[in-house]
This record gives sequence, C-alpha cells and structure tokens, in this order.
Amino acid sequence: MGKYGKIVVVGSSNIDMVIRVSHLPMPGETVGQAQYTIAYGGKGANQAVAAAKTGGEVVFVSCLGTDAYADLLLSSFESVGIQTQYIYKCAEQSTGTAFILVDDNGENCIAVAAGANDCLVMENVQGVLSLLDQAEVLTLQLEIPYKTVLALIEYAYQLGKKIVLNLAPARKIPFEVLKKIDILILNETEAIYLTEGAFQKSQEIDVVQYLHGQGVKNIILTLGSKGALLSSLGRQTRINSYKVKVVDTTGAGDTFCGAFVAKWIETDNLYESVCFATAAAALSVTKLGAQNSIPSRKEIENFLLIKSNDSK
Repeated sequence: MGKYGKIVVVGSSNIDMVIRVSHLPMPGETVGQAQYTIAYGGKGANQAVAAAKTGGEVVFVSCLGTDAYADLLLSSFESVGIQTQYIYKCAEQSTGTAFILVDDNGENCIAVAAGANDCLVMENVQGVLSLLDQAEVLTLQLEIPYKTVLALIEYAYQLGKKIVLNLAPARKIPFEVLKKIDILILNETEAIYLTEGAFQKSQEIDVVQYLHGQGVKNIILTLGSKGALLSSLGRQTRINSYKVKVVDTTGAGDTFCGAFVAKWIETDNLYESVCFATAAAALSVTKLGAQNSIPSRKEIENFLLIKSNDSK
C-alpha cells in the first residue's frame, strides 16, 4: 500500500511489572516467595506486536514517556517489524506501567498507571489522520483517552476504512458509535457491561443478537477456555479453543485481536481469521508475559497443522 502499514493500531504502551505468586492475595494479605520480572505490554502495543508477528504490515501510534523504558520499547517494536514513525514521546511523563500478579493457575489481576498514554489526544497526534488515508484497517482499544477513540472512529468511518474495536477495558460506548465499526471484539464481562447487565455469561447468543439489534455489524465474543463466538450476517458460529497447559493468561485477548486483524486483512474471511486468532491466543497462554508470549505466524501454522492431524 505504499509507505506505511496496512494495519494502523492506535493504543497504549506499558512496561509490565510481573510478579508470579502461588495465589492472588486477599485484601491485607502478603504473599511471599514471589518471582519478579519486567516485560512489555499495553493493550495497543500487545495488539500491534501480535499483528506484526502473525504476518501483518503494521504501523503503531502510541505515546511513551521520556524515561529509560521508552527506547527499550521502541527497539522492541522495531525488532518485530512494526513501523514506529508515529510513536511520540511526551515530555515530563513516565511511560505507562502495569503491575501484574499471576498465580500458579495462570490467573491474574492488574493495576495500570496510564502515564504517557494519557497524552494520546488528537492535538498531539494530528499526523495520524493522514496516516489513516493510506491504511486498510484501524484497530483500537480503550486504554487511551476516550475522546481520541471517538474522533478516530468518526474519521476512519468517513474515509470508508475498516474499523476494529476491542472493548477493553470495559466501557459503555453509545451504539451510534458502535454502528460505525466493522468488527466489535469483546469478552463476556465486557459484553455484560456494555448491555448494562441485562444478560448473564450463559446467554451468549442472546447478547450478540441484542447487539446486532442495536446496529452492531459483526461481533466476536471471546469466551476464554471455551473459545469464541463469531456472529455475522445473522449467523452464529462457535469456534472451540484448544487444550493447552496454562502458564499465564496475560495478553491472551490482545494476542487474539492482533492475530485476527492480520489474518482478516489477508483473507477477508471472518471464520478463518477467528480460528487463526483462537490458536494464537491458546499458544500465548503457555508462556509467561504479554508480548513475550505472542507466537509467530509459523508457530501458529505448525500448531494448527498438528491439531488438524490429531483430529484425523
């Protein structure tokens, strides 16, 4: 498509402070004998890395601080082929930081300090608009200022670009906005939040039908270990997950989103892309960390081949 990537991801970048514990602490409890590591994360960054590692041509738009972590992140993005011309450094800001506890079952709890991610406002990133003129798809999440997300959706919609929104962290967005996106990706908790608690986790079909009734075009409801539900053109298709040894679920949803976008832009096939993304997410939970655990395209293809042969 020319100078910049077909996939534009706009979102957050974080340094992840990961602490591995035997169990997640109760309020007031101290858990000892923990293992501590530093990794790279942020929903936007995770999805950009996942899209790049799984075959996408990606340009990432984000804001970093002026601390030592910023250059480390830039080098990491470039090492997987992400174009970084639109990653900005914000003066007197720290790079976003996430504090993550992971237990022996792979479950986690996360606290995030936004830092420079809050600088990702339209007046600071006007160059993104010309970038979207050349893109095929805009991918967004909700760890950056809400007004920026709305402005980018409106601009991309007017241009007729494909728009993918991952509704994470959960936020109530007007359906007038959601009508303008092409793919809405959300998990069960986010779906319940969006529908203001009208449904329970066991009512997946009812949830997606309700969202379609509000004008949402295509929906991918991720279901964790149960796989995903694709709902498009009035038809629901369940894609089963894969049995793997779970080490850490951090970043699995972002891996799914990035891998999905990369495959979708290549094939324009929703079902095939969800199957590919489900495999990517399954592989990601077998390793510790967010970006460190994201598999390559070759790893995903080999995994799918093995699973296909096992089912024969």
